[in-house]
Amino acid sequence: MLRTIFVILRALACFLCLFTLMACDNSPEQEDDIPLIDQIQGSPTPEQLIVLEENTTLVSGIGTPNADGTFPESLTTIFKGSFKNPEGHGYALELGQDDTAFSAYAGLLPSPDPSPLPMQGIAAMHGNYSVIEVGKSDGERRDFGEPETTTGRITLRADFTFKTLQGSDDFLTVDGEFNGNAVTGDVFFNMRPATLVGSLGSDHAVGVFHGTDDVTAYIGGFLVER
Repeated sequence: MLRTIFVILRALACFLCLFTLMACDNSPEQEDDIPLIDQIQGSPTPEQLIVLEENTTLVSGIGTPNADGTFPESLTTIFKGSFKNPEGHGYALELGQDDTAFSAYAGLLPSPDPSPLPMQGIAAMHGNYSVIEVGKSDGERRDFGEPETTTGRITLRADFTFKTLQGSDDFLTVDGEFNGNAVTGDVFFNMRPATLVGSLGSDHAVGVFHGTDDVTAYIGGFLVER
């Protein structure tokens, strides 16, 4: 009788041990199913921030915005904005996030065809620009995943003879060229390169640009007029 009880107790102990091991083996898998950002309560510790930033991915691009200014190819929207003049010329910007993946898209809003360009001459165009970026933390200036916006005014010089659109201020440099009304070229935001597309009329120019570096994805746009 005692031998039978001993065998039963021993079998029960083995079962409990196996159950405990299975529970321990399953817990990491269950935690892996939870997005990294949701595993953190409050502000991340320095150790947690390292893990977040090691798993960060950054994507930027030029897209075609919907009527409401959003982009179908982006992640869950964390910021969107659009800028338009009374004639309907303008641009849209959007940031998206899915856990530690960030996207940044910019695009020209649907607008009337721009007016024909002069064959020669120079026009100075003035207006506002906006740049927004998101991604890893940047010391005390920006927390992880926190959008940061830079705005300013810029004057661009459209040279209809040599087909260039250029100008700069303290943060933004535009180095574009145009073929017909279509603008292409480069932008430098705080010394960081970005790809430019836009549209030029005889009395205005609108452009958007995008880029990424090791820290952020950034997008921007400008709308300038004579």
